[in-house]
Amino acid sequence: MLLPSFAAAALTALASFASASPVNSAGNGAPAQTTANLTSQLQPIIAPVTPPEFKWLYTAIVKCPADVLRGDVGPYGQRKAIPIVGGYLEGPGINGTFRNLGAVDPRSGIFTADTRYNAVLSDGSDLYFNTFGPKTQDGSLHLHIKIETGSAAYYHLNHIVAVGVLHNLGHDDLNVSTLRIDAFDFKTDYTNLTLLH
Repeated sequence: MLLPSFAAAALTALASFASASPVNSAGNGAPAQTTANLTSQLQPIIAPVTPPEFKWLYTAIVKCPADVLRGDVGPYGQRKAIPIVGGYLEGPGINGTFRNLGAVDPRSGIFTADTRYNAVLSDGSDLYFNTFGPKTQDGSLHLHIKIETGSAAYYHLNHIVAVGVLHNLGHDDLNVSTLRIDAFDFKTDYTNLTLLH
């Protein structure tokens, strides 16, 4: 079995330490730990793990015009203010439109999105979104997505862990870009809740 380099180095260090000075952490005459014992205890930790499964949460199509700031560089890099002027989201059991309330994208080195916006769903429920994450090598953005709502029907969304992949689909003659965000959450996250009150 191939071990990650840091784990292999740790085991080598443990082997050297154990051979030079047996470990007796109890200090009460208990048998010292051997390198074999330490290795067998570490093995389950450094073995390959099964990644979690995700399920589709929603896909959003968002309309954004060009940056409305001048592009001055401040102490935290160059900030961008990119309003949201329209768009919608659809997914299993969720669909609605985005309110025209705006979003903010700061940049320092690698472009990193930091957005806050609202949507109103087909039943009138309001959702608040906070998304952030860096641009990747292929040009997409990987986003952390936090959703807040007081709606009983969608209250479970307050307790999920969601991620998204954002692609810029291009812009029109007025320089309004169309963004696509595919959002996913853990397969074992809540899909509904029974509220206590």
